[in-house]
Amino acid sequence: MLLSWITLTGVERFPYKASWPGALTQGLLWACVVAGTWWFAEMTQGHALRAGTTRGDTRVNTRR
Repeated sequence: MLLSWITLTGVERFPYKASWPGALTQGLLWACVVAGTWWFAEMTQGHALRAGTTRGDTRVNTRR
């Protein structure tokens, strides 16, 4: 997160000519957006149950 904040602060500061306080604030905002998006993607990767299993059943499609 810190590396992202530093990088995005530089992007806000130099190409967009923002003041340092403004660049720090905008960099932090964008770093939080990136971290939140990454977290959301990790949580919604689709770790769904496979067909034929239940939450307590760790076996996958075994024949009886």
